[in-house]
Amino acid sequence: MLVEKNPYTGTTKQVVTLSKGIHKASMQLDGKTLREYRDLHTDITPPIFSKLKVIGKVLSALDPTELKDVQKVLPDAYTTIQVLCGLKPKELVTAARTKGINKKTSIRAAKNYVRTIRHPSLAGEITRQDHQEPVMTIYQEKDAPLDPDALTQLQEALQKICEQYGVEARSPQNTNISALRKQDRADREVFWRNALEKELTHDWFKESSKEVRKQFNLRTIDELYNTPLRQFTGFLVRACGGRTFFWERFGRAYVCKIQMEQEKTDDRTHRSNYKRRLEQVFADDAKGGTDLATWNIRMMKGSGFMP
Repeated sequence: MLVEKNPYTGTTKQVVTLSKGIHKASMQLDGKTLREYRDLHTDITPPIFSKLKVIGKVLSALDPTELKDVQKVLPDAYTTIQVLCGLKPKELVTAARTKGINKKTSIRAAKNYVRTIRHPSLAGEITRQDHQEPVMTIYQEKDAPLDPDALTQLQEALQKICEQYGVEARSPQNTNISALRKQDRADREVFWRNALEKELTHDWFKESSKEVRKQFNLRTIDELYNTPLRQFTGFLVRACGGRTFFWERFGRAYVCKIQMEQEKTDDRTHRSNYKRRLEQVFADDAKGGTDLATWNIRMMKGSGFMP
């Protein structure tokens, strides 16, 4: 009945109702039963069913007033709605209330909007490329490439000529979204590594207990920066005399380490675990979570990684 009255190709209201129903069913039924229902009682393919479940999960996190505001501006297309549900629930509410999205938002515009919010440091480059197209390509012989100096001179000469015609000369680079995300994570990793170095300095490490350093087999501060999280935490706990003083003395360093490891790994599960750990810390007042969360946001905004 739910599927018949609310086709996924229908209006926004129908897509929202269907998606929330699918999400609710996924919470009440085991995976096998849900798949059997999908295959036997609906004509929805697994990929589309999965997208609808994502929509339902995000929209189910909104209160009635928020849902009403969001539903009014969502386009009548499940594909576009699914892209917009790449935002966090509160981000989606903000997008609706600030008119960042509307009923006429296309799937391409939706993707660009989500990229802007989720990857602000890349947004300018992505938007710029979306409004450009190549005019010509320059080649050189593989067996007789230009030497670095000659290549630099050529690039400078081309840039001067291009400026006269209002076009741009750009070196070849991989600018697909996957590569840009990878570069964004690399930039974030460097940022948090630098922040960690400010929290735990070379001088501090030299003054720490030789016995504790020997116990953890750490000879340099760089080895501490790169050591696994468990050993990193264990060393700091011993260095400050116990867990009683750990969060007050090394809370920020711990956040830096988690953030750095989160950006370093390519494993989505590990990134999710690190993210969840940070959320646990920020929610724990006994660990100074509120202050650490505020500091974390200030650092992110100051770095340009958060608008």
